Order: sequence, then structure tokens, then C-alpha cells
Amino acid sequence: MRIAIIGCMVMNREISHLVAESRHMVRVWWLRQGLHDTPDLLRTSLQETVDTIERENEHLPETLRFEAIVLAYGLCSNGVIGLRSRSLPIVVPRCDDCISLFLGSADRYRELFARLPGVYWYNAGWIEQAFTPSKENYARRRAEYAAEYGEENADYLMECTNNWMTNYKHCGFITCPLSERPEHEAYARQAAADFGWEFTKVEGEMGFLDALVNGPWEDEEFLVCPPGYRIIASNDERKIAA
Repeated sequence: MRIAIIGCMVMNREISHLVAESRHMVRVWWLRQGLHDTPDLLRTSLQETVDTIERENEHLPETLRFEAIVLAYGLCSNGVIGLRSRSLPIVVPRCDDCISLFLGSADRYRELFARLPGVYWYNAGWIEQAFTPSKENYARRRAEYAAEYGEENADYLMECTNNWMTNYKHCGFITCPLSERPEHEAYARQAAADFGWEFTKVEGEMGFLDALVNGPWEDEEFLVCPPGYRIIASNDERKIAA
């Protein structure tokens, strides 16, 4: 099978590994991390990439054409809602975001969410590709604010920026099953100490990501949206529908 994957860079290590070992022919289109902060921008970027894949597919020999587009995204602030393809099925995991994919299942995510209320998640991909809370990152951001808006305004903006942190009590660090990254764990532990969070180390699992890349795309875990249909929110535990 020939599969086109659209992935967020936070999953670069895991998906690249799975693609290299896949029995399928897989090509990945990467999007930068952080698009979920503006769901309309994420939706636009995803739809543009879907359209690009379809246009390219039309010019490929029949034996080289993709048979499905796989999104390495969950709901992601509803950024996947409204997407459609004219000619290819779109496969989407039934989960809120990439945390479920790193943990191995949406059920495990819900279980840990109940056990660790107010948890902020860290892992290698987030630390390498995203703005993750740390004293170093906040000092850098404050310096940027001060340079652009002045010292007094920088303090106010940082206060606004950090308001969300009062809702968190736990720091969850998800390990990478492919290799140990002691520097990333140390980063998360230091962030927990800096912000007064309880640190919990959780083993990452590759099963959900493996099924995403290689199938089978069972209905319990994945939506396979047929060509011509749009992805909609189902507003239940299944998350999405066609």
C-alpha cells in the first residue's frame, strides 16, 4: 500500500522510525509544531497539504499513486474538523491530541488524566520542537517582550502569559520507546521543581502510532473518512465522524 502522511514535527522521531521499517511505501509531509494554537490556521494548512497530495497524485503513474492520506493529528482544538479529500480516504486517529498517540491509546490517556488531574505533559518531541514551560524559556520570552514593548509591559505580558499555570499540579514526562533521553527527563524534572509541580514519569508506547502508520485502521481507534465526505465532530467519545 502507498500512504501519504501529514504529521506534526513533534512526532518526527517516532513516525520517521516507523516509516523506515514499514512494509508500506510511505511519504511524510511535515507541518511545524504550534499550529493547533490557532485552529483555523491548522485547518487551512492541513487542507492545503491534502490538496497538494491530491494534485501530485493525479500526475503520478497509477502504480505509484497514494491510496490513503493519514493525519498524524487528533482533534487538536478542532483543527481537523471540516477537512475533506476529493479522491482519497483520510485516516484520522480518534483522540484529542498527540498525547494519546505518545501514550499508546486514548483509553490510557483518559486513565492517566483521571489519575493525574491538572497534568502538563512533556516528552522529547515537545521539548525539541515546541515552547515548553521552563525558567529558561520564560526568561527568553520576557527578554523578547521587553525588547519590543518595554520593561513594564513585559512584566504585565508575562503575568498574562503565566495565568494558566495555576491550573496545573503535575508534570508528566512521557519517555520515548526508541531511545533514552536523560537530558529531556532532566529538563522536565527541573520544570516541575521550578513550578512546584509533582513529577511523574510515564512510559511511552508505540502501538497507536504503529497502527496509524501501518494499519489496520480499526473503527474503534480511527476514522476513515471516504472521498467527498467532510470530517465532523461527533461530540462523544468517538471524537469524529464523516
